[in-house]
Amino acid sequence: MDSVGDYVIGGREVGPVVTGFSERASEMSGWLTLGVPADAFNTGIMAFLNGLGMIPADLLAWAGIAKRLRKYTEIVKSVTLPTFFETRLQDDTGLVKGVSSVVLMLFEGGYVGAQIVAAGTLLQVLTGVEPWIGIITGGIIVVGYTMLGGYFAVAWSDYFQGAIILAAFIVLPIIAYTSYGLPFDELASVGGGSLTSITAGMTGWAALFGVISYAAIGLGVPGNPHIMVRFMGIDRVKNIRLAALVAQLFMFAAYAGAALVGLYAIVVFGQGNVAQADNAMPRLTLELLPSVVAGVVLAAALAAMMSSADSQLLVATSAVVEDVYHGFINPQATEQQLVRYSRYVTLGLGGASIAFAYLAKNTPIYTLVLDYAWGGLGAAIGPTLIAALWWKRVTAKGSVASMIVGASTMILWTQLSTVLNALNAMPSQEASPFLYQFVGVYGLFPAFVLSALTLVGVSLVTNPPRGVDEHFDIFDKPLSAVTSEPGGGTPTYVTDGGRTTDGDGARDVSPKAVTEADAIRAHVEAADYWDEQE
Repeated sequence: MDSVGDYVIGGREVGPVVTGFSERASEMSGWLTLGVPADAFNTGIMAFLNGLGMIPADLLAWAGIAKRLRKYTEIVKSVTLPTFFETRLQDDTGLVKGVSSVVLMLFEGGYVGAQIVAAGTLLQVLTGVEPWIGIITGGIIVVGYTMLGGYFAVAWSDYFQGAIILAAFIVLPIIAYTSYGLPFDELASVGGGSLTSITAGMTGWAALFGVISYAAIGLGVPGNPHIMVRFMGIDRVKNIRLAALVAQLFMFAAYAGAALVGLYAIVVFGQGNVAQADNAMPRLTLELLPSVVAGVVLAAALAAMMSSADSQLLVATSAVVEDVYHGFINPQATEQQLVRYSRYVTLGLGGASIAFAYLAKNTPIYTLVLDYAWGGLGAAIGPTLIAALWWKRVTAKGSVASMIVGASTMILWTQLSTVLNALNAMPSQEASPFLYQFVGVYGLFPAFVLSALTLVGVSLVTNPPRGVDEHFDIFDKPLSAVTSEPGGGTPTYVTDGGRTTDGDGARDVSPKAVTEADAIRAHVEAADYWDEQE
């Protein structure tokens, strides 16, 4: 770990297979291993709709975001999303970087806490210990290896953890099938038909908004930085296609397997015989498998939690150290100092996440992840990331307004039903079925829409950054063609924190200092690339 780039994105040296596994493992988390089986245990086959938005959204992210983000962030020497936003939107006020950093720290910290809650739940089922013991144990393990190894530790542990996850959700349904056959006939008799209905027995507005809620989960993909940094950290742009294939195969098998596990738990135990739906996956594993094998399979659940928690912890750390400390407090900090402070901050944020996990230990994991982490990041960050890569007209003020509206809407929406009930203002299902069901829709749907509309509206009435065509030239050119240009390929709009102007006092145009070593490295990389092509 010689530089903050090594710590945060592994020096962009992680291969496609590891990247593909890591991208999926970092997203799936305890939400997949405990949450999706719990959802299936509660709703039946409707839980298969968890992949309705996620599978196409992830594919579109690989196709439409990965290459552009990978190329651009290397050229402008950005290792975090807030720094990417600041450079792309030419914001010299610090607002874009500051607001996005706060959003990342808030929601990624909550995300880590959710994973640690999942670890505590699993350890309680396995060993009977109190949840707080499992929370502290899981938290110490994750914080420890993330602090020591940074992105390399995270990516490679995700690779092995992802393999365990995939194996578990392929093997467990197969074993259940050999013992019980297909679960659907049994489900029809248990749930009165609702468990075998793709809308869980709902009709009308309830069914429509239920499907929309599942589809809206996919809107969170571009806004979750622990996924986006996988695109930034892959070793070569040309390897993105292979990484995407690995990730998509992984996702399809894992989502289908997780839902089947929840369905078989109903068949084996009945819905009334499991204390909490979150226990469905570990209970079924212990029921069907010999103890040694069950231990390996249940390691998959812990692995999923760890692979997400470490990724989210690393993103939150980068927001504090690289974007806040290095960006605002000490721009002259050395790489050695930044790595050292990154480890300190990882430890501190990890401790705060453990405390949050203890306070939230009674909240269902499925809800904790979707409402308090995934949704907030998706609504606040997603529209800006997409626009920054594809829309020349987006502005810094539009981005800031979008982030504030998206984050605020998501937070408020999670409490909307509670607040309306307290005020006796909750719409009646009989008098206003549309409003009644709309209040219960997954908050990421309205939050993302409002955030995107705010981004477009404010951007259209504010001045766009200058020289946007130069930015998009980088998006569209091969990486080698840019890095082989004079000056190491560093564009003129990249700044080093100094405040010089373009002659009329309008804006900062000072180029980022390019050392002789940078120029030599760029030349060597370009030569290596063309050697490979030949």
